[in-house]
Amino acid sequence: MRKQNFIQGTVILVVVGFIVKVLGLVNRVVIARYLTTEGVGIYMMTIPTLILFISLAQLGFPIAISKLVSENNVKKTTSNKRIVFSALKISLVISILLVALLLIGAKFLATELLNEPRTYYPLLSLLLFIPLVSFSSILKGYLTGHKIISVSAYAQLFEQIVRIITSVTLVLVLLPYGLIYAVCGAIISISLGEIASIIYMIYRIKNKRSWQMLLTVNDDMKDYDKDLYRDILTISLPATGSRLIGSMSHFLEPIIFSTAMLAIGLSSQFTTEVYGAFSGYAIPLLLIPSFISVAISTPLIPTISEAYATNNLKTITHHFNQAIFLSFVSGALATIVLSIYPNELMKLLFNTEEGTKFLSYMAPLFLMYYFQLPITSTLHAIDKAKHAMVNTLIGSLLKVFLIYVLVTNPAISYHGLAIAVIVNIVYVTIANYLVLRKSIEMKFKLETPITSILLMFATLLFGLYLRNTLTSEYAFILNIFIITLFYIGFLFIFDIGEINRVIKQMFKSNAEKRKAKRMQRK
Repeated sequence: MRKQNFIQGTVILVVVGFIVKVLGLVNRVVIARYLTTEGVGIYMMTIPTLILFISLAQLGFPIAISKLVSENNVKKTTSNKRIVFSALKISLVISILLVALLLIGAKFLATELLNEPRTYYPLLSLLLFIPLVSFSSILKGYLTGHKIISVSAYAQLFEQIVRIITSVTLVLVLLPYGLIYAVCGAIISISLGEIASIIYMIYRIKNKRSWQMLLTVNDDMKDYDKDLYRDILTISLPATGSRLIGSMSHFLEPIIFSTAMLAIGLSSQFTTEVYGAFSGYAIPLLLIPSFISVAISTPLIPTISEAYATNNLKTITHHFNQAIFLSFVSGALATIVLSIYPNELMKLLFNTEEGTKFLSYMAPLFLMYYFQLPITSTLHAIDKAKHAMVNTLIGSLLKVFLIYVLVTNPAISYHGLAIAVIVNIVYVTIANYLVLRKSIEMKFKLETPITSILLMFATLLFGLYLRNTLTSEYAFILNIFIITLFYIGFLFIFDIGEINRVIKQMFKSNAEKRKAKRMQRK
């Protein structure tokens, strides 16, 4: 297995992330056709529980293991085997507790909280998934810590493919026995996809020295290492806390919004339609480029962790600036396109223009969201996860408070929801960045942000000109293509952010490194 540098790892994750998104969409469409609206409704009612248990079962292991392994590769203070086995022990305890909790509470959750008794068996279908996702998160963290990004990325792709095949098969086989059984089959396919992912990762490293090392359990592996457990939990708990806070904030969002809308005399039906347009149409469009930020953030943690372990501020600054630049480049193009063609894109993708009223003014400020992930990942890498969690908590409380205050103002009404979400994004991003600047003396060239912003505005003006020039019904598709070529072309012509060097680094072959090592041996 070859290790990937930061750029190579990012490219692999971007490509795989895009394919997985497309496959996920295909899976939802196919399943919806067989389960019908009723079955999809039951399926979707179990998804929030699934997301919650994923957060609890993973316990921040991907971040914690990745950081500790990458740091240990530099400092050599312990063995990576001890790190993995310590995490597995924690994982076992957490999995047993969560399985017991779901087993005992599924009936109450289905009948009292979800008010849908038919979700009982679908909820029980999640039991197998809990230990699987916990174990796979440790494996992925271990591989990421070694900068072997490709294996975990391809495992994600393999998982999605198996999930599609098994979900369709199980739904077709179980549908004659009843709709609930078919829904259970669709949920069980999630576990089968996770099993496929684990098998793929094990297969890829089964003959490698690193895997043989992990399988060898020495007596010292059975010892209780208080410091190592503390190190794992110190990183993983704040990371999990941030996710849980975000999930709880998202859970409260529609409740507070509907309460505020009713307080100013608007009907529940209208409230549901508005919230559906916001969360079902506008937000998914704005989140389309986010998979690129996720791809950038994953290899960023081990890269910066290693540099931080050796106090290499130059490397930290270089990779952080590179991550922010790449996030800006992708996010800026998406912002331009969404700002110029909100109606057309909404109509093309969702066959409605309902969410356009939010999209038109959210798109420019939503650019801050694309910076949030790499900044937060850097904080995790330099042991500032607690600060990120506190900022997330404050931002979430601020959002919930503003939703009610702004929406109950008749002059603002439902637009208060979008404003509150944007304020939360801007606050958390800026607060995390200030913590980062306070922790590390970051240096950057003014030339890159200035030229990037100038290119963004030049592309925006060019796009507006095209919009007014080519005005036929489907001309916007051609216009978007031309805008993209204009943007990328000038990005390379002026070598903004040293993009040409970044591309060369992307395709840099590891063969040169192996050749150099062979020469050294001679």
